[in-house]
Amino acid sequence: MIDAYNEERVLKYNERQFKKIAKIMIYMKLVKYLFYILMLLGVTGVWAQKSDIRLGKLLNNGDWFTLEEEYSMIKDNVQTPMLRLMSEALLGYYFNRPDETITCVDSLLQHYQAELGLGNIASMLLVKSIVEANRGNYAVAADILKDFTSQLREQGVAMDYTQIDEAVQFYDRFRNCPPMSIELPQKNTVIAMSNDSIRLNIKNDTVQRGTSMYVSITVNSKQYKAIFDTGASTTFMSEAFAKKTGVRLIADSLQIHGGITVYGQSGILDSMQIGDIIVRNIPITINKDTTLNKVEDIDFLIGADVMALLGEIQIFPHNGKIVIPTLLTEKPASGSNIYMDNRSLILKGESCGKSYNFFFDTGNGLAALSHNFYESNKTEIDAKSKRVRRLTGGIGVVEERDMLILPEWSFQFGGRNVVLKNIAVGLENNRLVPYAGNIGMALINQFDKVTINFDKCFVIFE
Repeated sequence: MIDAYNEERVLKYNERQFKKIAKIMIYMKLVKYLFYILMLLGVTGVWAQKSDIRLGKLLNNGDWFTLEEEYSMIKDNVQTPMLRLMSEALLGYYFNRPDETITCVDSLLQHYQAELGLGNIASMLLVKSIVEANRGNYAVAADILKDFTSQLREQGVAMDYTQIDEAVQFYDRFRNCPPMSIELPQKNTVIAMSNDSIRLNIKNDTVQRGTSMYVSITVNSKQYKAIFDTGASTTFMSEAFAKKTGVRLIADSLQIHGGITVYGQSGILDSMQIGDIIVRNIPITINKDTTLNKVEDIDFLIGADVMALLGEIQIFPHNGKIVIPTLLTEKPASGSNIYMDNRSLILKGESCGKSYNFFFDTGNGLAALSHNFYESNKTEIDAKSKRVRRLTGGIGVVEERDMLILPEWSFQFGGRNVVLKNIAVGLENNRLVPYAGNIGMALINQFDKVTINFDKCFVIFE
């Protein structure tokens, strides 16, 4: 993985990526089926209308921000009902409109099964099961897929059932677990936060590695520190910490794809308290691997699943607080600049006149750019950067890799001009640096207030 200007940044990022790549819920892997949908939904000359062609192109390219921006203007001119439903189902999935997704998927399956074909039907059912599982309706999610595969097997349909069967098995283990819920006070909640410099368990270590946001969490009447981490799709604990806090084990032998494939667990924490907020029935990702903990102790992360239930968080990085408002901020006229890919926050940014999507990860103390970003700006990056060899790490492995260090680079996020400094740039494709890169506290710390609205999918930098 390539994240850092120095060893720790890389190590820190890979540890955070445990939750990004593993996603705890096995169903994150299944979102890849969406791209199968889009490839099958090819644009042909049969579509006479310009709006149909435009819509099909955006779907095929997976350009969700542009699709969200343009759809309301072109939908009435779209001549293909199935295309409209497909668009609305996927927009609902990415921009946190789950009811819209389920309604559109049901309509697609009711009226257009012949046109969809088996592959697309499987994909749409997987999408629907993801939405139901994200709501905590695990039994519904399992039964959607179980009923589908049972019918296919009875008819003797030959296909690869592996991923669907794994999802069914996983959801079944949570079948009797109630959904995660939250109790909010009738006033703004102010949570004390320490924006601490990152330090490693290395003798004479003086390298600056950015910051992490820590908040106090009460579990079983005892207080603990946890990192407030948008890069974690679920709440995360080390194995020792999960045992200490009484997490009930639900699933063992969960494959975690990080630096190498290792095995973790998942469980349920009955309740925890953040300030005046009580959260119940929290799904927990349990990391059994201790490779990275040799250099940094990471026991407890509060993930985006909890934050999404809060609706909105307002981060004041220099004033030591996070505010959970009772009245959510109105969506800016500029629209959504984040979408959620199974609770991974994807942030829209611009650089050098081009638009990019970045993984938005407050658990990353700094920032990193991916190999894809490097390839699209290769000439200028090569001219400005320095090649170095740094210690990097992932789940189950720590090793040295070559990377570039870029002294500075200009971006625009949420209409604000930003210069990030000493950025690591990947020299090879690596799943641990997704999209155009990983943007973390190096961005947050440049502002007095950052509002992340999960409800309507936007970020405001002030």
